[in-house]
Amino acid sequence: MSTVTPAISPSGSVISLENLLFDYPEADIILRSRDSYEFRVLKLYIVHSSPVLGEKVLISPNPPPSTPAIPVDSQVEGLTSVDALPVVELPLNGAILFSLLSYIFPVPPVLPSNEEQTMELLSVAQKYKMGVVLTHIRNHITQQDPPFIREETAFLIYSLAQKYGLRHEALKAARSTLSFSTLTIKDLYRNDKLSMMPGDVLHELWKYHQRVRSNLTSDLEEFRTSNAHAELGDSSCVSLTDASIPSWVDRYIASIGTTPVPAFVDLTEFHMELAKHVQQWNRLPTGGGRCTSCGNMPGGTIRRFWEALSAVVHGSITKVRLAEGGCVG
Repeated sequence: MSTVTPAISPSGSVISLENLLFDYPEADIILRSRDSYEFRVLKLYIVHSSPVLGEKVLISPNPPPSTPAIPVDSQVEGLTSVDALPVVELPLNGAILFSLLSYIFPVPPVLPSNEEQTMELLSVAQKYKMGVVLTHIRNHITQQDPPFIREETAFLIYSLAQKYGLRHEALKAARSTLSFSTLTIKDLYRNDKLSMMPGDVLHELWKYHQRVRSNLTSDLEEFRTSNAHAELGDSSCVSLTDASIPSWVDRYIASIGTTPVPAFVDLTEFHMELAKHVQQWNRLPTGGGRCTSCGNMPGGTIRRFWEALSAVVHGSITKVRLAEGGCVG
């Protein structure tokens, strides 16, 4: 998390990321982290955001009049409170609790500074059944640049998601690993991925890759034999398959999802294959079978075919869901 100076938010609360200070006006309870940071907040917001935390704060006893006041230094000049408030101990570190509160109260939301803490924050919101807060955090994560889940972070986030039982993040991260060439020990070691996850978690990811490849092979075979001709229309290509589509198109479709599995198909590669096919036949002597049909393929036909093929690939990958218990299967 970045460092900011103590500031008064539009709600009147005093928050400081540098000192992990969260001092809400008219606070009626103190939340204490496991590393002894104290946050003065209103019960009402906690109760509305989480039935689990709400129960904890509602059953917290109010200190009797004779109880010595609990000093809470706000660490902002001129702002010190010695009000006696009930205290609720939470098994969270101060940085995570501070971030969580920033998504509960009307203050600027603060994401943790690294992947591990961000995943822990998500797991805490899930554990405490904070549906709205969890959605808020996830929406904030999707706005990050560079993206939170990307090729460079996918293996780490997948491992952390399995550790914390975050099925949503585990599936997204698993899909982001599909462009990785293979999941062999040698390749994982060479790319510094092997140390990121336990063996059982890696095995579940391998099974996920196998299922995606299996689904993709089956769906693309059906597309090649049943739907591709409808998208391309009648062709006078010099080399057609039994399904009446150009052989080079058939080979291109068959190559998708071998190694690696694409997260999306690349139109540039399709145009390169088309150009290669046309050039190959154009090298032949005059009258040797130039493929003017493919060379003059309309742009609208290519676009229509490409949209259909992309939909098949995307749909095939999204069929593979998380198995019960948080593992990808």
